[in-house]
Amino acid sequence: MRLPAILDPFVKGAAPAVMTRLALDWMIERVSIDGLIEGVAEGQYDRQFLVSHIVEVMADVACGFRPSTRAAFLKRQFEHIASLSAFYRKLGRMEVGVSAAIVRQTAARARELIMAAGGSLPEPIPGYATRILDGNVLTGTDHRIDELRSTRAATLPGKSLAVYEPLSGLVLDIVLEENAHTQERALLDQVTVEAGQLWIMDRNFCVRTFLLRIHREDAFFLVRRHASTLPFEPIEEPRSVGRCASGEIFEQPILIEDPNCEGHTYRLRRIALRLDQPTREGETDIVLITNLPREVTADVCCEAYRGRWEIEKHFQRLTDLLHCEIPTLGYPRAALFAFCMSVVAGNALAILKGSLRAVHGDVMIAELSFYALVKDVAEVYPGMIIAVPPTEWGFLQGSSVDQVAEALNALAATVPIERMLRSPRGPKKPRKSRDSSGSRIHHVATKKLLDASRGLPPPEVAKPKRGKPKS
Repeated sequence: MRLPAILDPFVKGAAPAVMTRLALDWMIERVSIDGLIEGVAEGQYDRQFLVSHIVEVMADVACGFRPSTRAAFLKRQFEHIASLSAFYRKLGRMEVGVSAAIVRQTAARARELIMAAGGSLPEPIPGYATRILDGNVLTGTDHRIDELRSTRAATLPGKSLAVYEPLSGLVLDIVLEENAHTQERALLDQVTVEAGQLWIMDRNFCVRTFLLRIHREDAFFLVRRHASTLPFEPIEEPRSVGRCASGEIFEQPILIEDPNCEGHTYRLRRIALRLDQPTREGETDIVLITNLPREVTADVCCEAYRGRWEIEKHFQRLTDLLHCEIPTLGYPRAALFAFCMSVVAGNALAILKGSLRAVHGDVMIAELSFYALVKDVAEVYPGMIIAVPPTEWGFLQGSSVDQVAEALNALAATVPIERMLRSPRGPKKPRKSRDSSGSRIHHVATKKLLDASRGLPPPEVAKPKRGKPKS
């Protein structure tokens, strides 16, 4: 694929910004996004102001290109289609089914692009399509809505379950809930399970009905045991099967009973990791339950479960680098839609990372600073949009996934990756305790503290001169 000549200055000096535009345009295709209304929406409809218009506005905010929703709306010059108040009303009525469908559809297109570019990672356990499931509660919003102004408590607009794929680094699916007090386990019925998948989950999702549903779908699970939700009957005594970097590993075959079929039991594996050092909560044992075959050894299971933290790191990047939560959006549907657009932006970042990995290698990308990459894009992208009109980006229409992947890899080769690496950090220094003897002192002179640390005498305090003022 040949890029227009007008993009040459940006290709040479700001390739990540061009890559971001290509990734977003490929994922957020207006024809496919607007088609979601017919297949997913229950009561929502499109007139002049389309769902794709809202997606474009909120994508600008989520990527950090615009500081607020209002600024993004005005910069897109959509006021000739509908007023700003009409935009906010439609945003507040955005159905959660449409928001989740946008994440699924754009993630599927992003995955095609990463695989075509050769930027995927190996599976944590070869031969198993790994999915990591985790929940996320949106933080409190501003009390701008009339119903929220009478309370001092934090107002939570909703929660979500996310399905993360380590192979591509994408959030492939999401389950949304407007009521933030809903238990995450109540949403498990909406999670789609396919044969051959391996589901890695924390103990909050250790629910017998869900685990047995995964087992009946010819899929696999690796979950940390929750004592109150998964009782079992031991078949044999635990036996030591070796050690890993964190401690000694024990394994034990167990039986669990099907709660929906009395007398029907399933044989599973119980893997216990006895830690050399306790966790921050003081726990000394981590117990995992799995239906993986014996060919997958216990130490491999422990290593794969440790990779569950990848989804935590992913959401941390959405929080720190992208606007995954917008405090001014108090209505649950608007806040959840904004969160979904941050997930889309995070998936676009995964496309960039995949192309960079395919060109520069895994070792280099492992040290990549996401902060530096996002900052480089955010600084150039708004100016590039002004300099290059939308008509110049039409070359993407009709392009195949292989052509777009080839263009992204060619751009990735021009990125000065060595200037975007993380700064090496040594071990954390212990925090010094503060002196509470001077709690009544509201301020201190920095120079006095520095001089005292160097063994210097305290400086003399200049006193005002006394005398009669000059006439």
